[in-house]
Amino acid sequence: MSRESAMAFVKFGCLFVGTIFLLVVVNSFATHANPSGETPWQTFNSTSADIHEGRTLMERNGCFSCHSVDGFGGQIGPGLNGVKQRKTREELFKWIQSPWSIKPGTKMPQYNLSEETILNIVGYLETKDSIKVKP
Repeated sequence: MSRESAMAFVKFGCLFVGTIFLLVVVNSFATHANPSGETPWQTFNSTSADIHEGRTLMERNGCFSCHSVDGFGGQIGPGLNGVKQRKTREELFKWIQSPWSIKPGTKMPQYNLSEETILNIVGYLETKDSIKVKP
Protein backbone atom coordinates (compact mmCIF):
# COMPACT_ATOMS: atom_id res chain seq x y z
CA MET A 1 0.00 0.00 0.00
CA SER A 2 1.43 3.33 -1.02
CA ARG A 3 1.75 6.26 1.36
CA GLU A 4 -0.95 8.18 -0.54
CA SER A 5 -3.47 5.36 -0.34
CA ALA A 6 -2.70 4.86 3.36
CA MET A 7 -3.35 8.55 4.03
CA ALA A 8 -6.60 8.39 2.06
CA PHE A 9 -7.63 5.37 4.12
CA VAL A 10 -6.85 7.19 7.40
CA LYS A 11 -8.76 10.29 6.28
CA PHE A 12 -11.76 8.16 5.31
CA GLY A 13 -11.61 6.34 8.66
CA CYS A 14 -11.53 9.62 10.59
CA LEU A 15 -14.41 11.00 8.56
CA PHE A 16 -16.42 7.81 9.09
CA VAL A 17 -15.83 7.73 12.86
CA GLY A 18 -16.60 11.45 13.14
CA THR A 19 -19.87 11.01 11.24
CA ILE A 20 -20.94 8.10 13.47
CA PHE A 21 -20.10 10.13 16.59
CA LEU A 22 -22.11 13.09 15.33
CA LEU A 23 -25.10 10.86 14.56
CA VAL A 24 -24.97 9.37 18.06
CA VAL A 25 -24.84 12.80 19.70
CA VAL A 26 -27.70 14.18 17.58
CA ASN A 27 -29.80 11.09 18.25
CA SER A 28 -29.16 11.44 21.98
CA PHE A 29 -30.42 15.01 21.99
CA ALA A 30 -33.40 14.16 19.80
CA THR A 31 -34.37 11.27 22.07
CA HIS A 32 -34.38 13.47 25.17
CA ALA A 33 -35.88 16.55 23.59
CA ASN A 34 -39.37 17.41 24.73
CA PRO A 35 -40.58 20.67 23.21
CA SER A 36 -43.48 21.02 25.64
CA GLY A 37 -41.20 20.65 28.66
CA GLU A 38 -43.57 18.06 30.18
CA THR A 39 -42.20 14.93 31.74
CA PRO A 40 -43.39 11.51 30.56
CA TRP A 41 -45.36 10.80 33.72
CA GLN A 42 -47.28 14.06 33.34
CA THR A 43 -48.60 13.23 29.87
CA PHE A 44 -49.17 9.49 30.26
CA ASN A 45 -52.75 8.25 30.40
CA SER A 46 -52.79 4.49 30.75
CA THR A 47 -55.26 2.38 28.81
CA SER A 48 -56.41 -1.09 29.77
CA ALA A 49 -53.90 -2.48 27.26
CA ASP A 50 -51.10 -0.48 28.93
CA ILE A 51 -52.17 -1.77 32.34
CA HIS A 52 -52.21 -5.37 31.12
CA GLU A 53 -48.80 -4.82 29.52
CA GLY A 54 -47.54 -3.39 32.84
CA ARG A 55 -48.43 -6.61 34.65
CA THR A 56 -46.85 -8.69 31.88
CA LEU A 57 -43.67 -6.60 32.09
CA MET A 58 -43.51 -7.09 35.85
CA GLU A 59 -43.79 -10.85 35.36
CA ARG A 60 -41.19 -10.85 32.58
CA ASN A 61 -38.69 -8.79 34.61
CA GLY A 62 -39.07 -10.89 37.75
CA CYS A 63 -40.62 -8.15 39.90
CA PHE A 64 -42.88 -10.68 41.63
CA SER A 65 -39.83 -12.54 42.92
CA CYS A 66 -39.44 -9.78 45.50
CA HIS A 67 -42.71 -7.82 45.49
CA SER A 68 -46.26 -8.94 46.05
CA VAL A 69 -49.43 -7.64 44.41
CA ASP A 70 -52.86 -8.91 45.43
CA GLY A 71 -51.22 -11.41 47.79
CA PHE A 72 -49.10 -13.00 45.04
CA GLY A 73 -45.33 -12.69 44.94
CA GLY A 74 -42.28 -12.38 47.13
CA GLN A 75 -41.74 -10.74 50.47
CA ILE A 76 -38.22 -9.32 50.05
CA GLY A 77 -39.41 -5.95 48.73
CA PRO A 78 -42.47 -4.02 49.86
CA GLY A 79 -45.94 -5.10 48.82
CA LEU A 80 -47.15 -2.92 45.98
CA ASN A 81 -50.87 -2.73 46.71
CA GLY A 82 -51.68 0.86 47.62
CA VAL A 83 -48.31 2.15 46.41
CA LYS A 84 -49.97 5.18 44.79
CA GLN A 85 -51.12 6.23 48.25
CA ARG A 86 -47.50 6.22 49.40
CA LYS A 87 -45.66 7.50 46.31
CA THR A 88 -46.42 9.93 43.50
CA ARG A 89 -46.33 8.86 39.86
CA GLU A 90 -43.06 10.79 39.51
CA GLU A 91 -41.50 9.03 42.51
CA LEU A 92 -42.52 5.61 41.17
CA PHE A 93 -41.21 6.43 37.70
CA LYS A 94 -37.85 7.66 38.99
CA TRP A 95 -37.49 4.74 41.42
CA ILE A 96 -38.12 2.12 38.74
CA GLN A 97 -35.91 4.01 36.29
CA SER A 98 -32.91 4.25 38.61
CA PRO A 99 -33.31 2.91 42.16
CA TRP A 100 -29.58 3.07 42.85
CA SER A 101 -29.44 6.81 42.20
CA ILE A 102 -32.18 7.32 44.80
CA LYS A 103 -31.02 4.78 47.38
CA PRO A 104 -27.46 3.54 46.83
CA GLY A 105 -27.03 -0.06 47.92
CA THR A 106 -30.71 -0.94 47.55
CA LYS A 107 -31.48 -4.59 46.80
CA MET A 108 -33.66 -3.59 43.85
CA PRO A 109 -31.87 -4.33 40.58
CA GLN A 110 -31.01 -1.57 38.18
CA TYR A 111 -32.96 -2.29 34.98
CA ASN A 112 -32.49 -0.57 31.65
CA LEU A 113 -36.18 -0.05 30.88
CA SER A 114 -37.66 2.34 28.34
CA GLU A 115 -39.86 5.20 29.50
CA GLU A 116 -42.87 3.48 27.94
CA THR A 117 -42.15 0.26 29.83
CA ILE A 118 -41.82 2.11 33.13
CA LEU A 119 -45.03 4.04 32.49
CA ASN A 120 -46.91 0.81 31.77
CA ILE A 121 -45.66 -0.67 35.05
CA VAL A 122 -46.63 2.50 36.94
CA GLY A 123 -50.04 2.45 35.24
CA TYR A 124 -50.58 -1.12 36.39
CA LEU A 125 -49.49 -0.35 39.95
CA GLU A 126 -51.83 2.63 40.10
CA THR A 127 -54.77 0.26 39.60
CA LYS A 128 -53.76 -1.60 42.74
CA ASP A 129 -54.99 1.05 45.12
CA SER A 130 -56.29 -1.27 47.83
CA ILE A 131 -53.83 -1.71 50.67
CA LYS A 132 -55.75 -4.54 52.32
CA VAL A 133 -55.62 -7.76 50.37
CA LYS A 134 -58.02 -10.61 50.97
CA PRO A 135 -56.16 -13.77 51.95
